[in-house]
Amino acid sequence: MSEPFNYSVTEALRDGTRILIRAIRPEDKPLLLKHFRSLSERSIYYRFFGHKRSLEQADLRGLTELDFVNHVGLAATIETEGTERFIGVGRYLKSVEGVAAEVAFAVLDEFQGRGIGTLLLRHLAQIARRQGINQFAAFVMGGNHQMLEVFANSGFRARDRYDAGTVRVTLDLTESPSDFDEKT
Repeated sequence: MSEPFNYSVTEALRDGTRILIRAIRPEDKPLLLKHFRSLSERSIYYRFFGHKRSLEQADLRGLTELDFVNHVGLAATIETEGTERFIGVGRYLKSVEGVAAEVAFAVLDEFQGRGIGTLLLRHLAQIARRQGINQFAAFVMGGNHQMLEVFANSGFRARDRYDAGTVRVTLDLTESPSDFDEKT
């Protein structure tokens, strides 16, 4: 596997559509902003735990200028008419202890349910394990059934803790689901 900041792999979705999963780069600010603007209000609410109208320049810097040690981000992209389009993004932030990380995802509504979240999760987990991270944690709104299903069906051992309308999902990354690492 190449360095995380150069990460790039082609995958097939459940329906056979070919996508590219690659590292998010500083020059991706316009693609990320377009991705954000293409999310439904519901998806934005689930991702940011509230209403957010736009991504400010500081947000865009924080989401694209990554060190790939403590903050890793991947984009799932397709090419249409010669133009790259973000259809999903996933990222993790390493905890202070360094063996766990918080993970988050945003997949365009029209592409939800096609396996993008699962692929992003598995590729992020592969990078994380190689950096000594053995656990992902995610905070998910209780009504976000699709994201909860991604975690439940990820192949990683998961623990859930419910608290005031949110679910804290913890994934054990020490075992790779269905030999995923061997094929990448």
